[in-house]
Parts: sequence; structure tokens; C-alpha cells
Amino acid sequence: MLALISEEGNDIVLTRRPLSLRHHAGQVALPGGRAENTDETIVDTALREAHEEVGLDRRLVTVRGVLPTAHVAASGSDVTTVIATWSGAGTVGVVDPAEVAMVQRVRLADLANPAARATTRHPSGYRGPAFVLPDIFVWGFTAHVLDALLDRGGWSRPWDRERM
Repeated sequence: MLALISEEGNDIVLTRRPLSLRHHAGQVALPGGRAENTDETIVDTALREAHEEVGLDRRLVTVRGVLPTAHVAASGSDVTTVIATWSGAGTVGVVDPAEVAMVQRVRLADLANPAARATTRHPSGYRGPAFVLPDIFVWGFTAHVLDALLDRGGWSRPWDRERM
């Protein structure tokens, strides 16, 4: 998974998964996917997947770090998030509609806005952070990653954790 932050616009690239997928259909996510035999490192996986999904030119990216691997119970997968920046130059968009239905760059200030923050509760019992923006709803693992990025990057602002 790649958390790609633009240095120019101070935004992050998000995708929406197609409704036709068997797992996590329609959910908002960061670019990324499973490692392949040709990937030498987790960074190679994240950059390859971002190129395949949103057309990112890896030559424009500066890798800043890697978050600890987290287990996602819903999918039974271990996920590692690579943090990277880019100038914002070039374009990103849907490359393969079978993998990505939408690509959107969202300003970190909009994610940090207390009015856009909430706690989500799933019928399964899951509870966690969420982001409610005019045309996207982010919850689950992606929301946890964004919440951590806001905290670690110093962008986080107090918000009402009782808002469901």
C-alpha cells in the first residue's frame, strides 16, 4: 500500500475500488496490492502497484519510510504501508477500471478538518475512525492509516470521537 503525499498541494492519493470486486467492493483505499515474485522489496511492490493502478511514475517519488506491518482481520492479510512524497507533477488517474473505479487527490487539511471526522460502527462489531467528505467515505484499514498519518505528520486536530 502506498501513502502518496504531494509536496505541492499537500494532498494524498486515494482510490475507490470497483463495485464488481469480490472483496472490499466500492471501498476507498490507498493504491496498493499483493507482492509478486518480481518485487524485490515491499517498496517495489507499492510503487509497482501504484503504477498499475493510477499510472504513477516511480521516478517522481521519494520514499520517506515504511509503517509497521498490520494485520487486517477482514481480509486475513498483512499490509505494509509505504510513505512517499512526490512533487505532484505528472498525472494520476484510473489505469485499469477492473482494479480502480476512481482516483482522487484529497487535501490533508480536509481530512484533518474536525467536521470531516467521525467514528464508524460496522454490524460486525468493528469500530474505528472514519472520514466523511462530500463525495467519499473512508473507513476501515485505510481510515486507520490516514488517522495515523495525520497524527505522525502533525496535521491532526481534535475531533469528536463520539460522532457516529
